[in-house]
Amino acid sequence: MKKVFWVAALLVMCVATSYGQYNGECWVVSGGDTVYKLHANGNADPQVIPNLTQASAAEVNPTDGVAWIAISASNAVFRFNQATGEFAQAPAIERPNMISVNPADGTVWVAWLHGVSKLSSDGKQILTQVIPEGGPPNVETGRFNVAVNPKDGSVWIADARGPINRYDANGTLIATGPAMREPKAGVAVDYDGNAWVADSQFSTLVRISPTGQELVNITTIPSPTSPRINPKDGSVWIVSNQSMLINLSADGTKISEFAAGMAVVRISLSPADDGIWVADMLGATFTGEVSKFSTNGTKLFANPIPQPSSVSVGFWEGN
Repeated sequence: MKKVFWVAALLVMCVATSYGQYNGECWVVSGGDTVYKLHANGNADPQVIPNLTQASAAEVNPTDGVAWIAISASNAVFRFNQATGEFAQAPAIERPNMISVNPADGTVWVAWLHGVSKLSSDGKQILTQVIPEGGPPNVETGRFNVAVNPKDGSVWIADARGPINRYDANGTLIATGPAMREPKAGVAVDYDGNAWVADSQFSTLVRISPTGQELVNITTIPSPTSPRINPKDGSVWIVSNQSMLINLSADGTKISEFAAGMAVVRISLSPADDGIWVADMLGATFTGEVSKFSTNGTKLFANPIPQPSSVSVGFWEGN
């Protein structure tokens, strides 16, 4: 417990400087021990959050710029308000590894060791939690992936052991999708409730309707990961073989494809300017970089961030 308080105290000291309003910045987890904020032009903010232990995710709420940070080793999720400098720790969550923010109400869904929990917008309460059935209680971190739909607050949860389920805002099961072999490479949901789920181990990408019907099943994209839906046109971007970016229409038709790095582990979309942020564990220097691409494959810039494992750029149409 002392370790968690020490981390929180250090973070407060490092980020107490006020940041201003949110303007499309990209939040990056680097090396598992530092969180950077990159401005829309790629320049890194001088303030960083250092000396973390197993930071697994940093996600931003586009409506207010509040950033949520998961630190697995400390069993902690932190809420950082850029505008005020306020930093607060949420109730303890065991080995959190993924965060999905609902910009409609500010609540946050966190995937952790045994399931998924929903936090209040102020980070002070666990409102509900989902503990999927099946398997022993002690499971691997990263078993669950979660994506929330701002339109109705429902969430899709993909279990790496196969099941894919949709729950309402209160955590009640409302739909069951087709089981996959190992759907742990990412899940994304559009405003209508359709979900894209990736299985990189068995090179499968599936699109599922809100009622659980399989709409698209693609097995021709090698090792798909990190699906991200563009709400402007309903298309999805996917990483293939940790090197290629592929854009698919809602029905699975390939729109474009281009090389984007050497060890790409995560992407994030900024539909406001059609930018695609890329976390490449190697990059041009073989030590890591965060880059931004246009939809036609033009590399707009790159910042040599060491071993980036997570990127988050908030965008929300508000409908």
